[in-house]
Amino acid sequence: MVAQARRGELRHDGAWLAVLAFPILVSHQTEEWVRPGGFLPFCNHRVLGSDRPTWPLTERVGFHVNVTIGWSTALAGAALWRRSAVPAAAVLGLEAGNALMHTGMAVRERGYNPGVATGALLMGVHAIAGGRWLARSGRLSLGGASTAVATAAALSAGLPALMKRRLHHGHV
Repeated sequence: MVAQARRGELRHDGAWLAVLAFPILVSHQTEEWVRPGGFLPFCNHRVLGSDRPTWPLTERVGFHVNVTIGWSTALAGAALWRRSAVPAAAVLGLEAGNALMHTGMAVRERGYNPGVATGALLMGVHAIAGGRWLARSGRLSLGGASTAVATAAALSAGLPALMKRRLHHGHV
């Protein structure tokens, strides 16, 4: 309701870009983990190639990835928006990567996976609209954009790499 009441201000300074990241993330996580759920075995079997539904991604690790990293990143993007667009831009990069992963797998496998609906319809659209707004606004320097892309790429590639290492080595 606050966003609705302040929509003119949010639209004018681009804060919508940062403010929407958190509710989009929570919606996405709800689809993955709660309703319809199934992300843990999906990720372990189909993404990481494990023969175990709860390894190497465990509920505890999933909690830290989603809440500790995900929520803090999305909330930091909103909290720091007026100072810097870099955290919000990094979140857009993470959203784009997540949307591409889910959508790519759905197309390749010709079926649903936990997170594809919110990934494509919310994260993908938000990443595109936010990226376009940032590009036109001049709020993000080339260095800031590079930092955001590097951060998003490191998290997007680094987490699955750590999970695969954990799968093959039994820890991490």
